Amino acid sequence: MSDTDGHRRSLLLWGGVFGFGFGALIDVMIFHQIFQTHHLLSGYYDPLTYDGLRTNVMFDGLFSMGMLLVATVGAAMLWRTANRATRPLSSLVVVGASLVGAGVFNVFDGVVNHYLLDLHNVVHGTEAWNPHWVAVSLLMLGAGLLVLRLADRRGDPREPATEPAD
Repeated sequence: MSDTDGHRRSLLLWGGVFGFGFGALIDVMIFHQIFQTHHLLSGYYDPLTYDGLRTNVMFDGLFSMGMLLVATVGAAMLWRTANRATRPLSSLVVVGASLVGAGVFNVFDGVVNHYLLDLHNVVHGTEAWNPHWVAVSLLMLGAGLLVLRLADRRGDPREPATEPAD
């Protein structure tokens, strides 16, 4: 494995880890806290009761702390990869990997948490929005893969161009 391959794999891995944690944090902020359409365990603890809401908010907070740790580890390892690399950090690869990571989290959330474990639904009390969640999650995953493909086609613009031989 060349240094370039190792650098790219590190960017993909740690960008994906960062995206996974960051995507989960965005989910908690938007759907759990701002819109309050569901909570992590609203399938088990009714958020319409005082005790159920308190329990759900506590588990939302614990989940947020865990995902903050995941995102921080991903960001720290990206920083380490950037500082140890012999070539510049490819921002397109980092963005693409982060989108893939966020998409993986959302697909996991939609399939495992919504369908298999029935921890919660996108909107408390109805499964109607769950397929839409999975569809948007797959689109996010696909967008990340497209950005990575674009990065591959574009190459690193900071590398010196090789001149054709006479």
